[in-house]
Amino acid sequence: MGIVGRKLLIGCILFLIVQSGSSCQLQQVPQEDKAVVPPLNTVVFVGFRPGLSPSQSPGLVRSAISGAVFSAQPVSESITEGLSSLLFEKLTRDSRLNWVSPGEAAAAFSELASSNPTWTDRDIYVQIGKALSAEAVLGGHVYRWREREGTDYAASRPASVAFDLYLMSAGDGMIWWKARFDKSQISLSENLLDLKTFIKAKGRWMTADELAEIGLAEFVETFPKGEKE
Repeated sequence: MGIVGRKLLIGCILFLIVQSGSSCQLQQVPQEDKAVVPPLNTVVFVGFRPGLSPSQSPGLVRSAISGAVFSAQPVSESITEGLSSLLFEKLTRDSRLNWVSPGEAAAAFSELASSNPTWTDRDIYVQIGKALSAEAVLGGHVYRWREREGTDYAASRPASVAFDLYLMSAGDGMIWWKARFDKSQISLSENLLDLKTFIKAKGRWMTADELAEIGLAEFVETFPKGEKE
């Protein structure tokens, strides 16, 4: 390709990036409700749970909380626990809220789920909030966690992750805020509008942990900064 051709190609890329505007971000950032969150004192952090257990088969899964559909694969509890711990650390850093830890919430969840097998996750979240004297409950699911196959600069299969998160009223289960991250890394040449991920990856093929970190950072950034009553 000659000099003129290269200049035209660069010009086209820049034009697409400028014209795409916010649509460039919609491919990787969570989309959250704009509901007004009342003043909060205590939030129960249930954290993430597997959308599909290791014994289940891959397929389309509908969120038991919002009804959103994900392309899902079995996820181990070690993955969800690690992701929950990382998000909890990020959310509680310099937070003015009182947080109930994932460990305490998990014990309450197991007890309620085993004694009420017909309850949905949303039903259980509400009861956990009431039992632990909280105004809100924060929890979600991990639907896909596929590791990269290959190296930083030569991947035969890219990483792919999908998870969601919901802040719900402990009074009636109303969703006050929600966020979703569903992304498989692809090369810049395959999607010129996905420049943001390319820059964050510094031109590398990211691991599942690194890809998920983008989603968690966006979750924390958009999470309601509720003040205590």
